[in-house]
Amino acid sequence: MLSVACGRVAVDAGHRVYFTTAAELAAKCHTAALEGRWKTWMRFFAGPKLLITDELGYLPLQTA
Repeated sequence: MLSVACGRVAVDAGHRVYFTTAAELAAKCHTAALEGRWKTWMRFFAGPKLLITDELGYLPLQTA
């Protein structure tokens, strides 16, 4: 709930915000690396002023 509130304040202030879960972030980065789209995907994540990664530690993340 705190992350949503922080994101809302940032949006209200005119900033771009991206909200994702840790598992989704890891999966998308893994897929992008396999498909050769790593640089494009990193530019996507570097675009918003605030990147909120929620549910960190809820589920174990797969390691290579």
